Amino acid sequence: MSVPWWAFLMMPLMMLGMALMMWLMMRMMMGMDDGSHDGAGQAGGDQSTRAGESEKDKLRRQVSELQERLEATESRTPRSEEGEET
Repeated sequence: MSVPWWAFLMMPLMMLGMALMMWLMMRMMMGMDDGSHDGAGQAGGDQSTRAGESEKDKLRRQVSELQERLEATESRTPRSEEGEET
């Protein structure tokens, strides 16, 4: 099987391109936590803690709502299972 001469140039370039895409994708995925890990955004520390507390409150409310929904569905589930058994 004969391989064209330019294949030896394209292989390393393709590998570098794939490595660059993987690096960019990892950076995007790591950046989804909405917080900068470098010291650039650390100047307004008080504001970030206040925002973090309100975010925590929001998450706590969501968790409590989901727990209530889960309890409601669990309380309904045995009745429907009893109906299926008979």
